[in-house]
Amino acid sequence: MSSAIIGLAIAGFVLFLVLKPKVKALIAFFLMMQFMDIAPNILFGMYVWDYGAMLMLVIGVEVFLRRPVVPPAKHAYMTVLWVFLAWLTICFFWSLLVYRYPIGHTIKSARYMVLGYFMTPIFVRLFSVDPSAFEFLMKWIYRMTLVLMPVIVLQYVLQRPLLFGLVREYEGTLRVVPIFLPFCILNFWIIAAKSLSSEKLAVHESIYLLLALTTIALSFTRGIYFAVFLTGGLLVLLMSRDGRLKASAFLKLSAALILLIGLLFATGVAQKVGERALSGLHLISSDDSEGRHQKDDTFSGRLGLAGERFSMAWAQNPLLGYGFIHEDDVPSSVRSGLKYGTVLGGTAADPEAYSRTYEFTSQFVLGFYTSDIAWADIVITTGWVGVLLVIALVVTFALEHLLTRDAEHPMGYAVRTGLFLQVLMMFVLTFDGNNFYGAVHILAFLFAGYSLTRPRGVRIPAAPARARPANVLT
Repeated sequence: MSSAIIGLAIAGFVLFLVLKPKVKALIAFFLMMQFMDIAPNILFGMYVWDYGAMLMLVIGVEVFLRRPVVPPAKHAYMTVLWVFLAWLTICFFWSLLVYRYPIGHTIKSARYMVLGYFMTPIFVRLFSVDPSAFEFLMKWIYRMTLVLMPVIVLQYVLQRPLLFGLVREYEGTLRVVPIFLPFCILNFWIIAAKSLSSEKLAVHESIYLLLALTTIALSFTRGIYFAVFLTGGLLVLLMSRDGRLKASAFLKLSAALILLIGLLFATGVAQKVGERALSGLHLISSDDSEGRHQKDDTFSGRLGLAGERFSMAWAQNPLLGYGFIHEDDVPSSVRSGLKYGTVLGGTAADPEAYSRTYEFTSQFVLGFYTSDIAWADIVITTGWVGVLLVIALVVTFALEHLLTRDAEHPMGYAVRTGLFLQVLMMFVLTFDGNNFYGAVHILAFLFAGYSLTRPRGVRIPAAPARARPANVLT
């Protein structure tokens, strides 16, 4: 790295330190979101997520040294989260001191999960020090995703990648799962809740609904379709229970959705979406295996993978599993016994070490970790105790929401409901992805944002109640 780059980095860091905490948090979170896919996720040989995490730790030191303007509300799920954070710390030091894994590899393996979950108390403290911070971050996330979703649609039209996110080919078209999709869906729940309660939507909010649904459709991902359908049904049930659902608004929104589906059929997207969804139903009921050394994309294959990892963790250490073991440190005796997993291309030192030999052999090297089902990685790194604590966290969170229907969020009912639904949707997707193990900083933001919920009648001097819920754009 040249001296000029080092000088610019120092100047940038000094400038960063003089900004307001909420602006610092926006910059750090933008980096943790990998530039929202608008730039490569590696900068000067290091993932930009790591830069963002380090900046968030700097923010954490600052906000914990400041006096809160509004004391944080007490929540049962936050108590469970603190227990889980303590357990993650135990697993980390157990990996270093008992299992004696290399410190560099252990930090690499642990950072996404450990630092990700530790972002929650940092966000909570930030929102206590600056009560306007959550709304500030929500507005900017809304603005960025509103601008970026049309680019996703344009990618599909042009059939060429325009962003740096995950893009794969699917039946002659592009399959795009942007890193900011969870926030698109979060805002979709918020706007849908406002619409279903007959609240007048701004034009940009109606456009956002259509763009979010289109972005979901263009992911061509069965698990996301199922989770959105399930969570959407829960939204209607919750609003009906809370007396917020208006029949006329429900009919109007349903008509708009039918119109959108018609447009998708006209463009050919709906046929591919339907085929993808139907193939998911086939995979759920399929018992066919594609072989020991190939990726089994059936639902039973994912469960088989999770079952294998649970059994291995039980045999190694039921409480802590294997700890934060790096993929390169997995013993050959363990790897040779794997029947399920993702085929590896190489090692951290040589990313193509294995792939170069695949042309000459039918034997493949399977990864210990997987992106197919989060529970496999959670039990490997934190043991059965970690799995139970994650379940307890979500169950406590869900029960608290369901049992405190009169509680109020400073940004209104729709935002509180949207945060709740998005956490549950991400929990559902643990069976079809690495939520709650990867991208945990998003969960941290959601949990911290929901923690602003307080019992009815408790007033916050710095954030007076509004006659109308805040518009997330303006």
